[in-house]
Parts: sequence; structure tokens; C-alpha cells
Amino acid sequence: MAMSTSPPPAASAPQPPMEMHEGAPLDRRVFDTWDEFHAYMETYARRSFQLFRKRTSTSVKLRNRRVAERFSSKMPADSVRADSARFIPESYRNYSLTLVCTHSGAFVSRGTGQRSRQDVRATHCNVQVNACLKLADPVTNRYQVNVTRALLTHNHRVDKETFLRYSNTRLNLPDELLSCVELMRKTGVRPKDIRTYIMEHSNCAPTLKDVQNILHRLRHQEEAAVAAARNTDQQQTEAVAVCNTNRNESVAPKLTADEQVLHDYRFTLSASADEAPNPVDPTTQFKVARAMGKAVASLLAEVSATDFSRAFRVLEVATSIARERREEKQAQTKDTNAEDETTTIGASAGSSGTDVALSADDPWSRAL
Repeated sequence: MAMSTSPPPAASAPQPPMEMHEGAPLDRRVFDTWDEFHAYMETYARRSFQLFRKRTSTSVKLRNRRVAERFSSKMPADSVRADSARFIPESYRNYSLTLVCTHSGAFVSRGTGQRSRQDVRATHCNVQVNACLKLADPVTNRYQVNVTRALLTHNHRVDKETFLRYSNTRLNLPDELLSCVELMRKTGVRPKDIRTYIMEHSNCAPTLKDVQNILHRLRHQEEAAVAAARNTDQQQTEAVAVCNTNRNESVAPKLTADEQVLHDYRFTLSASADEAPNPVDPTTQFKVARAMGKAVASLLAEVSATDFSRAFRVLEVATSIARERREEKQAQTKDTNAEDETTTIGASAGSSGTDVALSADDPWSRAL
């Protein structure tokens, strides 16, 4: 009886070779400060469509402590290089830094396997940039940031389309642009229009959901700030009351007329933070606007040119929004007046067959 032999196991199909993509080379490797290095890497990453993140760093304090420990141990003096034996000033903050690609590392699944994950960020990409301090001037003990290694071969696509899909890229809004977005949110601009404004004034390409998340986060920050301000005002009021009781005199600071106007209106807004603000008369509104304008002018006259340009951009957006709202209101008023005029003309035409008594003081009757 012949024994049945099982067929040999089929050889596993060879895996296709992983497609590699070379990143643009670094055209600069020496920097005077870490801030200069980070600014260059941010510009380089955006220009070459690469996204980096910090993996590890060694502080200057830790490096100096390790050097001191090496010298405290009984090591021969000639085993330590002269430049490595120096203590680096702690003003440099970091001694070394490692940047890696956003796709580095391995994906660790925390699910139960009921639904497979289609998009995974970690793909074992080995791209990394190493930088550390090196002695540039022994006399002044000055150091420079040197890029010691740069591995820039990715195992994934490196192009503009992929770069713009990263959430870090879509939502990397400058501070002045974020201030404009906050102003638009407070004035009731639609998320769709805010998204258009962001795309026109920056390199970011957020989705509508991204904009809604930004507005939601700003709203929560405002609510937290209002709650903190209420607690602070309450604590200050209680402290002033205690001081008044102890001293038997008023210690409230004296405010100017403009400061008093802003204080009263700010108190009105904080009291109605959870509901629509109560309308104010035009005179009060003009006084508040005038006082706010003088306060802003005094502050902007003392800031730097960079902060002034950012603040000017925010104020320009606010002015544009106010102008658009005024034009919309004027258009609505014009349409309403036109409708009323049409109704009046129709009523006059319907009663043209009846006798109408004209006043002698009417200029139209005198002309007739």
C-alpha cells in the first residue's frame, strides 16, 4: 500500500522591492544658534515636502554632568579630548538633537482586529538628521550647531500632494493668521469663508472639518479665559472689600474717562457671556469705540515692527468685516425702502379716482 505524500509547501511569493524616494540634500550644515537651525529645517522641510519631528535630544546640563562624572572617576587625563573636556554654557540649552521622518518607527495596533486600519503613519522610514554643538572658538568658548549626519532616503512618496495631506501641514497656521480666524469666529463668519481666507493668505490647505475643529478649540479657549477672568475679578473684589474693611477707606484705583467706559462695557459683556449681548445706544457704542481706538493706538506705538505688522493685519480684517456688515445693512435698508415705496405707489394708484384735499402749505399744491 503506497503511502500518500503531502505536496511540498508552496514557496511564498517574493515581496516586491520597496520603492525609495530621495529627499533634497541639505545645502547648509553649520549654524550659529539652535533657533537658526530650526528655522532653516522648517524652511527646508516645506521646500522639499518633508516632515520631521524631534525624536531625542540631550541638554547641555546633562552633557556637562556626564563630563564632570568622567573626570571625577579615575580616568587617565590623556583619554579625554581637550575640546570634549570643556563645559558648554547652558545658554545653548541643547547639546545634541535628532530629527526623524514623520513616518519613522513601527505601528503598534491597539485594536481588537475587527476593523483593519487602512492608513498608517509609521512605515519604518529611516530618514533622520543628527546635529550637535561643536567648539568654534576656543578663546571665547563659542559653539556652533553642526549637522553630523543626514540620511534622506525615504521609503514613501515625497511630493507636494502627500505633504499637503499631513495634518501638521494643513493646520500650521501663523499666530497672526490664527488671530484673524478668531476675529472671524467672533463676528459670525461662516467656516466655509474662513477656510477660503486661510488658503488665500497661507500655504495651509485645511479641510472644512479642520476649520470646524479650530473654531471649536478657540471657542473652548475663550470660555476658559472668561471663566478665569471671572474668578480673578471675584478674588480681586473680595480682596478690595477686605482691604476697605480693614482700612475703612476706598482703595479702588482711579480710572480715566476712557478707561471707565471700557471697564463698564467689559463688565456688561462678561455678565452676558453665555447669551447674546444686550444692544447699547449709539452714543455709548461710539464712546466705547473711541476709547478702544485710543487704547490700541497707545499700545501699538510701543511694540516692535513685527508685532505691529501682525496687529495691523488683524485690525485690517476687523475693519473689513465691519465695513461688509455695514454695507449689508445698508443694502437691506435700501431694499426695505424700495418695497415700501412700491406699496405706497400702488395704494395711490388705486385711490386715484377719489377726490383728494390738498393743503395750501404743500409745495406741490402751490405748483398746481
